[in-house]
Amino acid sequence: TEAINHPVGHVTQALLNVWFQSELNDDDGLPEDLKAVFTVLCDPQVTLFRHGRVILCAHLISLFRVDRGWTERHLLPLFDWERNAPEARAAWEGFLWSPRLYLPLLMAFKSAFLQTAGHYLELGEHGRQFAAFMTYAALEPLDGYSASDFQVAFGILPLEGLREAAQALSQAMEGVGEQREEYWKNRIRPLWQAIWPKSRDLVSPGIAEKLARMAIAAGDEFPDALATIELWLTPIDHPSYLVSLLKGAGHCRRFGEASLKLLSAVMLDQMWGWDEIGNCLAEIATCAPELANDPQYFRLQQRATQRGG
Repeated sequence: TEAINHPVGHVTQALLNVWFQSELNDDDGLPEDLKAVFTVLCDPQVTLFRHGRVILCAHLISLFRVDRGWTERHLLPLFDWERNAPEARAAWEGFLWSPRLYLPLLMAFKSAFLQTAGHYLELGEHGRQFAAFMTYAALEPLDGYSASDFQVAFGILPLEGLREAAQALSQAMEGVGEQREEYWKNRIRPLWQAIWPKSRDLVSPGIAEKLARMAIAAGDEFPDALATIELWLTPIDHPSYLVSLLKGAGHCRRFGEASLKLLSAVMLDQMWGWDEIGNCLAEIATCAPELANDPQYFRLQQRATQRGG
C-alpha cells in the first residue's frame, strides 16, 4: 500500500503501464531506456527506491518472461533473505500481491522461495498468501522440486502458516468440481503422505476444521480422506457450517461410519452446532442401522437432545 501511494511507486507503475501497452513476447528483452531506469531502481543501497522495487516485484513474472537475464541479475537477488532481509521482505510482499505459479521462475529462485517459509511471521499479512502459494506449488508436479524440499519448508511454517496451508488444501479440493476424487488421489493425498508434518503437537481446532472440510469435499473418496487426516481432528469452536456441509454432501446417507467418526471427533460440548446433528444421526442410522448402538452415536444423540437439536 505504501508503494502504490508513494511517488516512486507511481512513476514505476506508470513506466510499466507504458511498457504493457506494447506487444510483449517472451525473451524480447526490456527496451534499453526502461532497462536503465529499472536497473537504478533495483539498487538496494538506495532505500528511497524500495517502493519502486516493490512494484517491479509485483510484476515479476512478466519481467522474467520478457527479459530473464536482466531479471535474474537485478530483481531475483532481492528475494534472498540471507543477502538483505528488509529487501527480501519488500520483494516478497510485492510478488505476493498477486502471485501465480510459473515453473521457470520457481526454479530460478527456488532457494529463496523455500527459505521464505522460515520468515512467515516477518511477512505480516502477506504470510497468509505465501503459505497458500507454497501449498498450491506443492500440489503441482514440479520438475526440480522434490517432496523433501517441500517437507522441510512445511516443517518450518509456524502453526498459523500451517493453518493457512490447510485452508488452501480445502479450497483446492472444493474448487475442482467433478474431478474431486482424482484430485484427492493424485494431488492431495500424495502431498499429505510425503510432505505434511507428522507431529501431533501441531493439531489445532483451526487446522482440524479446514482438513475436515477438505475430506468432505473429496466426494466418493470421503472415507479414505477422513481416515487419512483422522489423527488431526479435534473438537472445533464453531461446527455448524461443517455439519451442514457434511449433511449437504449426502455423506451421512452413504458413508455412515465415516460420517459418525467425523461428527464424534469435532463435536464435544459446544453450545452451538447441534441443530443439524439429529438429522445427520437419523440418516446415519438409516444407512447403517447397527451404528445406532455405537457409543459415539449414543453420546451425540444424547447431547443433541439436551441442546435441542
